[in-house]
Amino acid sequence: MKYLCLALAVAVFASCGQKKTTEKVESIDPKVLISCEGIGQVKLTDSHADLEKKFGDSVLTEHENNLAGKFTSVWENSPEHINVYWKEKQAPFKTIRYVEAVDKMSPYMTKDSITVGMSIRDLVRKNNNMALTFKNFTSSDPGLITGFNNGDIPKTNPCFGGILEWEGQKPIDIKELRAFQARDEVKSFDQILQRMDIALGAIRLTNK
Repeated sequence: MKYLCLALAVAVFASCGQKKTTEKVESIDPKVLISCEGIGQVKLTDSHADLEKKFGDSVLTEHENNLAGKFTSVWENSPEHINVYWKEKQAPFKTIRYVEAVDKMSPYMTKDSITVGMSIRDLVRKNNNMALTFKNFTSSDPGLITGFNNGDIPKTNPCFGGILEWEGQKPIDIKELRAFQARDEVKSFDQILQRMDIALGAIRLTNK
């Protein structure tokens, strides 16, 4: 009887823990949740026509980038700003290549609370203290995260991608800085990065 009671107690405890975890995920408003479906109300399955129908023409702004191609900004110049990059080179735009949340005050977050503006140190903690690998800030894709080195982020957020931003630095010897800048790809545990202010400048979801 004693063992039966103990088993029941463990089951109840586990059930409560699972319920709390579920409640934590469900407490994030779907309008700001970043998941494999998309960023908030902008879904990776949306076409340009879908965006027009959902949000109206007044909040859509068209752009063209020499490297990234045609993209549409939703709620430009606001914390809710999302950039939508298209696979098509010309209209009609039917297929999203990737979407990005780009504003430092962005309300969007993953289920484990990764947000735009998070410091690289906090992002490494979310990755179970495993290094992030990213393109150097002098490369053709500056700050693009390319690897998580068996950390937790891709396990909890399998569609997550991001761009790191170099915001400032403490005094660094010029020779050391040039040697660092000469490298195409670096890891977040590099000693020189301890003297740099680096944050998550954008969260990117790619349509695979």
